[in-house]
Amino acid sequence: MTQGIFITGTGTEIGKTVIAGGLAASLKQVGTDVGVMKPISTGDTADAAFLKHAAQVDDELSLINPIYLRNPLAPAVAARMEDREIDLSCIENAFAELQQRHDFLIVEGVGGIAVPIRDDLLVVHLISQLQLPILIVATAGLGTLNHTLLTVTFAQQFNIQIAGIVLNGLRPESAGLAEATNPVEIEKLTGVPVIGVVPYEKQLDTPSPDLKFLAEFTNQHIAWRQLEIL
Repeated sequence: MTQGIFITGTGTEIGKTVIAGGLAASLKQVGTDVGVMKPISTGDTADAAFLKHAAQVDDELSLINPIYLRNPLAPAVAARMEDREIDLSCIENAFAELQQRHDFLIVEGVGGIAVPIRDDLLVVHLISQLQLPILIVATAGLGTLNHTLLTVTFAQQFNIQIAGIVLNGLRPESAGLAEATNPVEIEKLTGVPVIGVVPYEKQLDTPSPDLKFLAEFTNQHIAWRQLEIL
């Protein structure tokens, strides 16, 4: 087992936190000492709190989420509005501490892979610095081919290992041909396995979902054991 995985997305509000938390709950269920991290949050710390709950860890929220910015914007913009400079050493120190405490670390990014953290730094640069493979979370419906291919191509330009892709937020009642064909097309276009198509689940749209349900839901919809890093 490698040291961890970075959960990124093809955009914001795409369900990265539920996927990251679900993976943490599933690993915890099989006895893995798993830690979680949300290096940067903007707007609130709800994602970090969700991950802490999902992994059932005692780590301080300030360690899980070392950088918090008040405005729900790209970190570079939010930091500028607060007249702050984002210090990566703060993230590196928290990351190193959590790696010491846990056997496996799940790190959730902020927004998509090209979101600016500073004027000279994107999320992809942070991933490269942490030296983690990525799991890409994408939408299930129309438009996801373009967004997913762009994300994969951008990651490959930085020689980042892509462990898999999860299509999230499927609405079965309104799903059509795009939802039916997207998994196969994405694998064909990218060469990256789609390890899950996850439906929207209202029971998980809460700050503290039932952990047994979260793990079982994840096991049902994501073939996470296929990830070569686990």
